[in-house]
Formats: sequence, structure tokens, C-alpha cells
Amino acid sequence: MPISPGIYSKKSKIDWVKINPQFKEKELTIKGYQVMQRWEDNYMKSLATVATSCGGNTLEVGFGMGISCGYILRSKKTKSHVVIECHPQVIKNGERMYARYIKSKKLKILKGFWEDICPKLPSNHFDGILFDSCPLESGVEFFQFLPFFKEANRLLKKDGVFTYFSDEAKIISKKHKKELVKAGFKNIDYRICKVNPPKTCEYWKHKTIVIPLIRK
Repeated sequence: MPISPGIYSKKSKIDWVKINPQFKEKELTIKGYQVMQRWEDNYMKSLATVATSCGGNTLEVGFGMGISCGYILRSKKTKSHVVIECHPQVIKNGERMYARYIKSKKLKILKGFWEDICPKLPSNHFDGILFDSCPLESGVEFFQFLPFFKEANRLLKKDGVFTYFSDEAKIISKKHKKELVKAGFKNIDYRICKVNPPKTCEYWKHKTIVIPLIRK
């Protein structure tokens, strides 16, 4: 059965995948929303480093501009990489960017929303998971990752590592810890990444951002 996080309506999902994304050198926008910007590069590299720290099989939710995907694929520790992405045009862009990795079967891109795809994936399969899904509606901001915590725990191998694009600048809050513990995680840690978002960035205004280090 598909997982329902109780955040997005069916209409929002249908509308989202029909909108033409705007691919620019420094950002990707969909429906006027800044999905990703180039300033995230260092942060994406840090998240990818965490997600690949155990080597083996890595799962990534959300492709965006493909920044973290590139770092994961280029890691010598990565055996295979699975990406879940819902937008057909973003997928086409990803297939063009990393065609050789798809051809070698190191990369596989699954089309759909994680709520529908994840239940079809085997438990205790991935060594690392990176979650960076874009909000489909205004107002939810980064809360879309909270429903994924339980699935992350199910999909990870024992001692596997989970990280995600955080909405916190300096610490992992009690709220996050509570949800992570509820999902089954016990080893909860973090690092801080320095970033420099431009003034035009609408979704991040701080000079630091948390890198979650969550182990099963």
C-alpha cells in the first residue's frame, strides 16, 4: 500500500508534474518555486559524503539539479545508486547528465513520488540514504521529510546511515530527535556546514546548515 504522509493532495501531485521546470545555470525553479540553487554545492557534497560513508548501495530521494547525485556516483565507495524523482522533465535531464552511469547500471532513476515507490523497495537493503525532496505546496516548507523517517529506518541495513536536507541552521532540534526516535533511530548526531546563499534565495537565509548523521 502507498504511504500517505498527509501533506500533499492528489491534485497537487498531478499539477506539479505537469508544470515545465526552468533549468538555469544557477538554479532550478518549478511553479515559481526555487527547487535548488548552485550555492548548495558544498552542502550537497557534504550530504553525499555522509550517504556514501558506508559504501555499497545508496538511495536518494529527489534529483533536483543532480548535484548530490554526481558526488554520490563519483564516490569510489558507491556500488549502486538509486534515485527517486517524480518530475518527468527533471528525470530526462538526469538521464542526459548521467547517461554513462545509467548505461553501466551504476545509476537507476525511478519515476514517481517516494510515497508510492518506497513500499516496493526491499527492507534492510541500502547502506546510505539521502532525502532531499522539494515541497509541492507553500506552507509546508521542509516538513515533507518527517513522514520519511520511518521508511528510512526500514530501508536501511543495520548500521546504515541516513541524512537529509535539514531546515535547521545550528542543531538538531528536540522535534527532529523525537520524530527520529519514534521512527526507530537511536544514534542521532550532526555536523555543521558553512554556506553562502545569495540574497535572492527565498528558502535559506543562514550562513550555516545542519548535516544530519543518523545511523540505524
